[in-house]
Amino acid sequence: MPRIGRIALIACAAALSAAALVENLQAQTSPGRIMRFDKPRVVVPPLVRRPLPEVVRPDRKKPQVTKAYPPDPIVDPKPPAKPPRRPQVADTPPPPPGFPNARPDFFPEQQANHPLALYLPGAFVPDIILVAFPAGTGEAQVDELAGDNDLTVEDRLLSNLLPFDIYRLRVGDNRQLHEVIDALGADQRLVSASPDFIYTAQGESGSASIQFAPQRMHVAEAHLIATGNAVKVAIIDTGIDGEHDELKGSVTASYDAVDADPDAPTRHGTAMAGVIASKSELTGIAPRVEILSARAFAPPKAGGGAAGTTFAIIKAMDWAYRSGARVYNLSFAGPKDPVLIRALDALAEYDTIMIGAAGNAGPGKPPAYPAAHPGVIAVTATDQNDGLYTMANRGSYVAVAAPGVDIITTTPGNRYELMSGTSIATAHITGVVALVLERHPNLKADAVSQLLANASIDLGQRGVDHEFGAGLVDAVLALKSGDAIAGIVTGGLTATD
Repeated sequence: MPRIGRIALIACAAALSAAALVENLQAQTSPGRIMRFDKPRVVVPPLVRRPLPEVVRPDRKKPQVTKAYPPDPIVDPKPPAKPPRRPQVADTPPPPPGFPNARPDFFPEQQANHPLALYLPGAFVPDIILVAFPAGTGEAQVDELAGDNDLTVEDRLLSNLLPFDIYRLRVGDNRQLHEVIDALGADQRLVSASPDFIYTAQGESGSASIQFAPQRMHVAEAHLIATGNAVKVAIIDTGIDGEHDELKGSVTASYDAVDADPDAPTRHGTAMAGVIASKSELTGIAPRVEILSARAFAPPKAGGGAAGTTFAIIKAMDWAYRSGARVYNLSFAGPKDPVLIRALDALAEYDTIMIGAAGNAGPGKPPAYPAAHPGVIAVTATDQNDGLYTMANRGSYVAVAAPGVDIITTTPGNRYELMSGTSIATAHITGVVALVLERHPNLKADAVSQLLANASIDLGQRGVDHEFGAGLVDAVLALKSGDAIAGIVTGGLTATD
């Protein structure tokens, strides 16, 4: 064959191959498919109303997620290549005070720096102490102790959750708080004495976005199966504007632990509720939940963002427990306070499911509480490209991730705003948990924690890591994982990563 004929034949074959490739790519990008080569992805077929489809998980096996108290603080946000050397006894910080050990051993006399900074770094109310008394202690005995130590009773909590009662006492002069607490340590009439620590809401205004989170988590598909119907979710926060069009009928009970001004801002709590339960212009994760709004946060008198104290938070938790809440949204962060730890322990014993914000302090910071408690599911935040929120805390306590950057949500006065932070991500996971509990209300907290890990699309380093935890939670995969744990066989949706 002449050379020109051979060249023409080769060119013709190349053109046919290119046309076939284009046709193949067009077929792959037809409606109902998502092609993403730079990130883990989920391939969703065209929506068909049918029973929950089968999920084919990747061959990769995720490690079992077990939580324990993380090292405090975490210096390196990335998991080490080898297990770290166990510190010598002399390098180990003192343990938190036990109960009923009244001695405040986190305030040793030999501490050269400010005594309150040794074990529990964090802000606290300067002239208030929390004193725990054995349950049933009479008011006369409390008044006697207060008088002996020049203290004034400000408030009290006769707890149903804890095995003791908590009194909020004001120091009557200019004494140092640690001196008063140290003096009370030897008093046999009380259980413990500690500062009233301050916790802050973990959210900030965003810049620009669309409501990408429901699509990224496949919420619309999940709503064919569950909507969170009748699941009681307690939001411990600033309070909620229940008259917002997105939230009408969602807030079934309210409680105020801080006696705030009725006109006090409810911005942060309303934003969390909007992520969970919106049902008008926005898509909430679980639009038919029953929200128990427990206000424990309010703007300080000096101005600034919403803040809540240990006492107010525990009061709110106690009310939510008495009101039958199964899920607790804890979108705030602060220090490792032993009194709050005891309340979290008690809730965990009653098999409640607590979801907490991993914190917005940034890399290299100590673990944020309550999220770092072993009984709390710690949530970090991602953006619409599955990147980590730059100000998120890192650490071994981070369990899973959810969208939390530039999320459009509700704000008081029937308005909307964009918000970023691990608080918003926490609300997304709270909604997913409500979906699962609608189908399987008797699932234990450990099972819920594990199914969320199983339902996560791996991000960052392969496997569980200190930045994303197990990965980005998918709502449909969570429902499927809950069915698997409950022994229900269902079938159809394919997920790949």
